[in-house]
Amino acid sequence: PAVKDYPTYQLIDGVHIHRVGSPAKEADHFKTWIFSFNSEAIRKAVQLNSEIGGFDVIHAHDWLVAYAGRSVSKIFNIPLVSTIHATEHGRNIGLHNRMQLEINEIEKNLSIEADQIICCSDYMEEEIMTLFEVEKSKITIIPNGVDPELFIDLPDKSIFDISSTDKVVFFIGRLVPEKGVWQLINAFPKVLSEVPEAKLYIGGKGPQEEELIKLVEDLGIGEQVCFTGFIREKERNYVYNRAKVAVFPSFYEPFGIVALEAMATDTPVIVGNVGGLAEIVDHNNTGLKINPAIKADLANAIIKILTNGELAKRLQKNASELVENVYSWDVIAQNTAKVYKRAMNKQLLGIV
Repeated sequence: PAVKDYPTYQLIDGVHIHRVGSPAKEADHFKTWIFSFNSEAIRKAVQLNSEIGGFDVIHAHDWLVAYAGRSVSKIFNIPLVSTIHATEHGRNIGLHNRMQLEINEIEKNLSIEADQIICCSDYMEEEIMTLFEVEKSKITIIPNGVDPELFIDLPDKSIFDISSTDKVVFFIGRLVPEKGVWQLINAFPKVLSEVPEAKLYIGGKGPQEEELIKLVEDLGIGEQVCFTGFIREKERNYVYNRAKVAVFPSFYEPFGIVALEAMATDTPVIVGNVGGLAEIVDHNNTGLKINPAIKADLANAIIKILTNGELAKRLQKNASELVENVYSWDVIAQNTAKVYKRAMNKQLLGIV
């Protein structure tokens, strides 16, 4: 979609980017905005199809663009590839209201109609097959990636005044219940009892922000916890540069790109033993895995890294090698191109 301060058209490294707006404001009604945006996307796709002589593949990412993706695929008889990043059922640990049921149905229809599906982990593959009754043969697992070069020159100055003696624990992500930030805060008093110089930096925004700030106040640890709000790339990299450990105690996580970003900055990671995070991290080799439901386990893992420099260095080294060798964008691009070819061949052969 069109974004403030970004042009409606850009050409970046051979990729033509067209950003489309929506006549309806998102704040008016979310469902109205979604339909309006998809309608504009279809209109732009029809225009571009005429101008360039046709598309080979339509690639739709998640339910927000399902209507546009399915429509353009049918209008021009073009193979449809869908990436399912997460599911409404997984995000909410079930379907509890009409909106969630509707989104689930959209996700299911998109998955069924897609010629090929991409997901980011074994965990997500199993979830898609179970929820949407999709055959395994049309699903390809392609992990998300990270560019280590973006983290080579980490800044040593920032708007955040982090002392060289502070032992920084860093979380970055959306402030929603499934990310487990509330559990990280609950675990922090125990961390402080063992490592008084520990400081917790929480980067990001979300609907749980006020609740989390109150929790910090109730626990009396306001001096040791910093909520950064939305954090820009430069500031994020600065905190990574100063952090002793990055913690992502998620209860639901289809992949966990933030863990890879932390690894790329040579920051040891602790993750919830769930979903894609459990697949990325090899316990005690490239990071530590904990049960996010057990507060003491989380606190003890943080203390372990903050007080064991030898362990921290070993985790840093192994994780850095993992990012470079497995999560390369070159490999991911090649595998995505193979999925496009399979979708095109499937249509040519008339396979349903």
